[in-house]
Amino acid sequence: MSIRRSAISAAIIAAAAVGLVGCTTTGSVHMDGSRSELYDSVQGISADSSLVAAVEVTGQEVLAASSDRDIPYTLSTVSLISTFAPTGLARELPEGVTATAAKPGNQIVVRQMGTAEMETPAPILKTGEKYLLFLTPSMLEGEAASQYYVTGGSAGVFEAPDDVASRGSDLAFTHGPYDEGDTLPETLTIKDLAP
Repeated sequence: MSIRRSAISAAIIAAAAVGLVGCTTTGSVHMDGSRSELYDSVQGISADSSLVAAVEVTGQEVLAASSDRDIPYTLSTVSLISTFAPTGLARELPEGVTATAAKPGNQIVVRQMGTAEMETPAPILKTGEKYLLFLTPSMLEGEAASQYYVTGGSAGVFEAPDDVASRGSDLAFTHGPYDEGDTLPETLTIKDLAP
């Protein structure tokens, strides 16, 4: 699967979510919507991802809604603990995105629609927490070109144990439960993430 298809999928998801922001009767803002593709296997989500990594969230910034953007975005700076290459991982990176940026020890920025205060279909990453993320380059312009989206919203977010860096073959990542309709395994192990 090409990066172009992944970028088109990300754009469709972003456009759908922009049109689906609203308020509840309690006054809290929430987002609701449906995705163009649901995942039922590691190979499927890997094919739409360019990077799979265990990360720690080291900082966050919220970009408030503006005249050209109806919803806010959360930008999470994450430190890469380890990277994986599961079977089917998209190998192509878009122009301007280098593989060196995706090496353990480096930092990248993950871009998510919404904020922690909003009810969002996909979980907003939390500072200080560790995750396994399936990621797709943003395909945006300027400074945002080096940022990543989580593949498939909640589908691409697995919780990592605190001692992820020191774990060996018993390392396991936990998914959800989320209710967007994906049927991915509840737990992924190192074996599941092997090429």
